[in-house]
Amino acid sequence: MNWLNQFKSALVSEDLDKIEYLTNHYPSKLSPDELECTAALLKNSVELFRTKQKELEVELSKAKKAKKYDF
Repeated sequence: MNWLNQFKSALVSEDLDKIEYLTNHYPSKLSPDELECTAALLKNSVELFRTKQKELEVELSKAKKAKKYDF
């Protein structure tokens, strides 16, 4: 499986660890079409990371509130 397909798969499955790994280990030579696709995938991955970060912030806030009321 080539790098783009691996990245697409990781993005669809929301595998943040694999996305991070692939982002740090991208191929040195990409065609113009592959570069365009890569840019779009990276934009989507940034959005995914931001969404997951917001979800974690909400869960952390809930945990802090629950701890506050824990006897």
